[in-house]
Amino acid sequence: MEMLYDYPRLEEKLIIDKLKANNCEVILTNINNKPLQLGERIADVSLVRSVSMYKSLYAAALRESGGGIAVNSSYTILICGDKILTLSKIKNAGLNVPRSIVAMDTESAQAAYRALKKPFVDKPPIGSWGRLVSLVTDTVSWRSLLEHRQMLPSQQLKIHIMQDYIETNNRDIRAIVIGGEVLGAMYRISIGDEWRANIALGGKPVQRKLDPVLEEISIKAAESVKGDFISVDILEDSSGMLYVNEVNGVPEFKGFMEATGIDVASELVKFLIGVSKK
Repeated sequence: MEMLYDYPRLEEKLIIDKLKANNCEVILTNINNKPLQLGERIADVSLVRSVSMYKSLYAAALRESGGGIAVNSSYTILICGDKILTLSKIKNAGLNVPRSIVAMDTESAQAAYRALKKPFVDKPPIGSWGRLVSLVTDTVSWRSLLEHRQMLPSQQLKIHIMQDYIETNNRDIRAIVIGGEVLGAMYRISIGDEWRANIALGGKPVQRKLDPVLEEISIKAAESVKGDFISVDILEDSSGMLYVNEVNGVPEFKGFMEATGIDVASELVKFLIGVSKK
């Protein structure tokens, strides 16, 4: 069993401990230090855990080029790493998502601005931890955001995903799916004047009871991106309607474990051992 990583976080250390506790031979590959060869096969199964989406994508693809199994696959990481691709797959699977308009440039963004009810959410197709996700409330803030994003060097960061703002009582839901089964779910509750609920931005993790509807939505979302180990971010409005917002291909789970008490690393290792025996 191989783990590909760049910066070892608590999650990676927990996974390594569980692999060793299950008598698995663990090959640790720091992709910042070691070059990866096309067609090379180090192990039957490679767990991809890079912080960088693109490093994860390329590492998975390189291991697949040698005939190995990457978890998650390069396909899953590619789809989950681009919010437009993710939303397209989720919507095609028949799941509820916030109304979304994609603007490729400033002129189309201005047209979308006029069509959307305020406030609305604006974000680029790439990024994590809530970065560059903005709540647009008025023309002044919109013009500043538009000018700032237009100056960024990446073409992807100049593209706008503009979505209806869903009133969620300052929280969202994160569920984790491994091998087609939902481990559990938590609320992420925003703190203070921060409207985003990301744990990286100080959001508080609190356990959320699983129910059949939430479970079905989470499984379908994971299936829509062909994901083996996935976290699904879901918005719940005041009426209880659920909207799938994002799906993550290299999920962090420290806050999830704190909220639910579920040993994610242990469950993941059980799944990986099962994959390696097939």
